[in-house]
Amino acid sequence: MVEHLEETPEDDSESLLEKLTADELEEKLNLAEDGGLDEEDAKFLEEYRRKRLAKLQEEASLAKFGQVREISKSDWKNEVSGAGDAYVVIHVAQRGHLLCNIVDTHLIELARKFPAVKFLRGESALCIPDYPERNLPSLLIYQAGDLKHQLIGPEAVGGKSITSKGLEWRLAQMGVLKSKLTEDPTKRIQISTITGRSTNRLGRRDYLSDESDDSDD
Repeated sequence: MVEHLEETPEDDSESLLEKLTADELEEKLNLAEDGGLDEEDAKFLEEYRRKRLAKLQEEASLAKFGQVREISKSDWKNEVSGAGDAYVVIHVAQRGHLLCNIVDTHLIELARKFPAVKFLRGESALCIPDYPERNLPSLLIYQAGDLKHQLIGPEAVGGKSITSKGLEWRLAQMGVLKSKLTEDPTKRIQISTITGRSTNRLGRRDYLSDESDDSDD
């Protein structure tokens, strides 16, 4: 594969190299050092390794959060401004509030899955005095110290049927995180629910039809 890089477009070559493990790539580089590849291919491989290493280092530097931390009103400004260019998602919540508890659970999962995003939680009564309960749960999303997005209230965060993937999709659509989801998972739930209801109605109609046929006999 690597022996014929000069015959392959650069983008295609990089695509092929992406499939190599770190050990396989190192093996190819050792082959280049031993003179097993021509100079052009050897330079290409070395440049690719440099880019790949830089990318891995960048990802590692961003992956520095990984959990949901509780904050108070006095922490708010420093936690937001101290995150650099990373997105900061603050869940304004209330203990004992059913939907807030559900969102808490989902955010813990998302924090582990997307450690480059800073997830925080603040009790509404402590962080924003007199905050209306009808606005709970709320997600306030910051970047570089500025408020970028707000999800205020039950419907905005996904309602009672909210799932971790549904919340992931919402945040991905706002550019907060990079998700592998290709479609809104809540659509599948809606379609499934509608299909189930239609089947029940159809079954009911068939049942009534059978009763009618029996009575005619």
